[in-house]
Amino acid sequence: MKLSKPFLFVSSIFLQSILFMPGCKIIDWGKDNFKQAERYDKEVTKEVSSYIKSTIVYDQLATIANFDALFLTDRVRMLYVDYYTNRHVLSHERESIMRHRLLNENKYYISFYVLGSQDENMYESSYALFAGEYKKRPSLLGEKDSEWQISMQVGDKLYAPDVVRVVELPIEYQHLFGSRCNQFQSAYLVRFDFVDQQDQEIFSKGEYDVSLYFTSARYKTKLEWHNISYFK
Repeated sequence: MKLSKPFLFVSSIFLQSILFMPGCKIIDWGKDNFKQAERYDKEVTKEVSSYIKSTIVYDQLATIANFDALFLTDRVRMLYVDYYTNRHVLSHERESIMRHRLLNENKYYISFYVLGSQDENMYESSYALFAGEYKKRPSLLGEKDSEWQISMQVGDKLYAPDVVRVVELPIEYQHLFGSRCNQFQSAYLVRFDFVDQQDQEIFSKGEYDVSLYFTSARYKTKLEWHNISYFK
């Protein structure tokens, strides 16, 4: 039997009035039996999100690759320690050592965590698409013949990375990346020397415009941070 629209509307209003009326037993039962977990990462996640940049590379309607990068400035490092110490019971001494080690590392290297993915297979022709013949793409990043190469621009100068390697992203950073971090992404540590070829420091006090460039044989894209402070 088909119910009329007015009947359904009245029924809906009736049910809502029961569910949300003061002292409703159903709501009380839900609170008692499905106690919600308390989240303590909201403030940290919110602040860290301003240091995360994302891009998707398209060729017409096809997705070629996507990249997400977290700039590991002094501030981000310290937010990570704050987040980490909420999960682990650390003595004041161990926490101080951890903060000092990470800040000291930033005096020698400029680092990013980069998440990236690309289509697994590259078809050589329209025939190959239907015949099932394909060749596997090269690695995404980190090797001489990788599909994509990466560089950093600060001001008007470009810099090549010292290290690009696949890493197991710490669980805290996975949560800071949020939904950007998934099973299809590979995680990389991308690290640049803090001084250039003339032994001049790339960053000092102040704010900078920083870009990460991703270039392949056919495409290029970039992530940009504007007016960002490297030191805390």
